[in-house]
Amino acid sequence: MKNRFKRSLALLTAASAVGTVALAGCSNGGDDANAAGSGSAGAEKIKLSFETSVYAEAPHKKAIDALIQKYNESNPNVEITVHGTDYENFWDKLTTEIIAGTQGDIVQVYPENIATYNALQGEKGAFLNLDDRIKGTELETDLVGQELSKVNGSYYALSDYAWGTTGIFYRKSLFQKAGIDPASIKTLEDFKQAAIKLGVDTDGDGTVDQYGFSSVVGSHPFVASEWYRLVARPVSGGIFFADGESGPYTADRINVNSPANVWAAEWWQDLINNPQATPPGTRDKKVSREMFWNGQAAMMMDGPWFIGMTRERDAALMDDLGLIPQPSVEYEGQTYKPNPHNYPLVAMISANSKYPDEAWAFLKWMASAEAQEIVSQSGMIPSSKAYAGTDAYSQANPLAAQFFDFQQNVYAPAVMDPPIPELGTLNQTLINYAQNMFVAKQDAKSSLDKAAEEMKKAMN
Repeated sequence: MKNRFKRSLALLTAASAVGTVALAGCSNGGDDANAAGSGSAGAEKIKLSFETSVYAEAPHKKAIDALIQKYNESNPNVEITVHGTDYENFWDKLTTEIIAGTQGDIVQVYPENIATYNALQGEKGAFLNLDDRIKGTELETDLVGQELSKVNGSYYALSDYAWGTTGIFYRKSLFQKAGIDPASIKTLEDFKQAAIKLGVDTDGDGTVDQYGFSSVVGSHPFVASEWYRLVARPVSGGIFFADGESGPYTADRINVNSPANVWAAEWWQDLINNPQATPPGTRDKKVSREMFWNGQAAMMMDGPWFIGMTRERDAALMDDLGLIPQPSVEYEGQTYKPNPHNYPLVAMISANSKYPDEAWAFLKWMASAEAQEIVSQSGMIPSSKAYAGTDAYSQANPLAAQFFDFQQNVYAPAVMDPPIPELGTLNQTLINYAQNMFVAKQDAKSSLDKAAEEMKKAMN
């Protein structure tokens, strides 16, 4: 889940009053230090701002800082300042900035965010059309996720950083102790039974203190996305729209309350309410990861970025870190392959940037083999197919390389969020009703029926 746009709309009325004062530092459009600039590097110091939601995470901060340091070795007159905040707050902040016209020169998002945020500046768009820089070049074919970076057939972002999908990470030692072969987990039911078996009382006080699976349960956006990535989308074909979240994107095609999605929600409720399978209470993704690292949970759902996070947390844990693909789902006599979302981080250039050519030069360099080797430090899979497909990369990053195998030999084609401006509103509606179902434990069908009504209103 990549934004909280509905809540962000509450900021619209305040943005014109406070946005330009509180947030002007992110944009170079009104920076006095650059007043003499003319878009040409020359002898003048070129100052670019780079906004990203992942900079708050240690592996990404390390990689991005190293990228900038390396770039400055050959471009000493370009000063790049990174603006980042924690994942949940980043999207509200970005919404306010775009409305005020003070977004950074470079803004890194996910493909499904492009249409939503570009539309905040009306017909003119908040970001530059990059067709003349991308179409017909190797950038169009070599970068994973580049084909997803379009609005109405035109490129508005470059997929020059890294990507990832999701799988199930597990603690090898806990599986061994429980006598579970990770290769035996083929279906969702296998996964559930393993989670229950892994939930045990380790200190003999009569209370379960080690759990099978640490899921997100609370206000965090993943309260919805973990459920629909693992269970709902494989059987329904789409949480928002049917047939792989494809168009036409009209109110009558809202799919959230389809029988398959209702079944998936009821299955998830049963899993998270099992006292051995998952921990009691609520937790965000940070707590979920800590429980896994601390040995309180044997499995968790995450992507290749988690590899770098684990290495930063405690390098000794890497020997105990295993990975299996998401299981297939059996529903009404049929078996459905997992089809998890692909998450490429893509970069846009602000339409208000004073230095669009210099911003583009940095983004294009990020797609080079030199830069992609640095990006691999983040734990995610570098976007360049030419670089990430080498034996050297696979040997140096064996866990991350497994995701390639999952994509090619296990998973069905990825089902992506619909690339429409209304996505933010649809996402927040889904989060609200996921909280009702999985935190407040309300009836799945009635909750999803209400979610469908709200989504239809948004589409109308």
